[in-house]
This record gives sequence, structure tokens and C-alpha cells, in this order.
Amino acid sequence: MPAVQLTTRRVEKPWGRRDLWPGFGDVPPGGAPVGEVWFEDEQAKTDPALLVKYLFTSGKLSVQVHPDDRAARAHGYKRGKDEAWLILAATPGATIGLGLRQTMTREALRAAALDGSIEDDLDWRPVKAGDVFYSPAGTVHAIGPGLTLIEVQQNVDLTYRLY
Repeated sequence: MPAVQLTTRRVEKPWGRRDLWPGFGDVPPGGAPVGEVWFEDEQAKTDPALLVKYLFTSGKLSVQVHPDDRAARAHGYKRGKDEAWLILAATPGATIGLGLRQTMTREALRAAALDGSIEDDLDWRPVKAGDVFYSPAGTVHAIGPGLTLIEVQQNVDLTYRLY
């Protein structure tokens, strides 16, 4: 397999930051906050199975879930989406919500998503630099503020935002 130089693409997000990880350069004054930096192969002739990106959070991200391969293919997608996170930096008190604290019925989950109480139902875990988390497809999750992390995910734009 030949070595390939990847290009980076900054993705602006309202929950992003202007102070980025060393090597990326901060956002100029007045510039929109950057939430993600994607690594892409502009010469690729195929759709790569993985996407690697940096995330920079200043606010909570949405509560979301991704389908597994079978469910995604049933709706016309190539694959579902598992994700893994490597925490590079975390402010004191930073957390990730990974999974629910208790089993919920479909109706209870829907009601919690509609009224916003789903945030209280997540298993919020304290994080620090060096921590690694795996979020298999089907896991309700959210990333909190104050984090710099690397996300490795199956490469598909398929996210169900619950709140």
C-alpha cells in the first residue's frame, strides 16, 4: 500500500473553538469557530471506509445515535457508523455522555428526546488526556465542552440527532 499525503479541511461549527491544537493554527480574529479538522485523500478514487478527524469543543454537541451496518444498508447506505475517540486535552470537569444510565422503552426515549431530558439520562463520564472511548453503532452519545480529541469513525454521513 503506498503512502498518501492527506489534506486537512477545517469545518466550522457553532460549538467549535478559535484556539486549536498545535499545528493547526488558531482561527484569525473575527473568524468562525472551527469544530472539526478532517483528514482527506483528495486523489482517492474510492470511498475510504474510515474518516479521521480532530474535534475542538466549546459547547455540548447533540445527543445522537448511529445505525449499525445492517440498518444503514436497509436504508441505502454503504455502512453504519462505529466511532472511537482519543482524548488529547480536556478542561477540568470535561465529560462525554456514552450510553444511557438505564434501559428505556422506545416511547420513553422519544419523550426524553423531545423534552430535552435525554441529557440527564446519558451516562456522563469524566475524561482526561489519554483516555480512549469506543462508541459502537446503536449507542446514544454526546460529547461535552472543553475537549480536544481525535475521532476515528466509519466514513458515512449518517447521524440521528435525538436532541
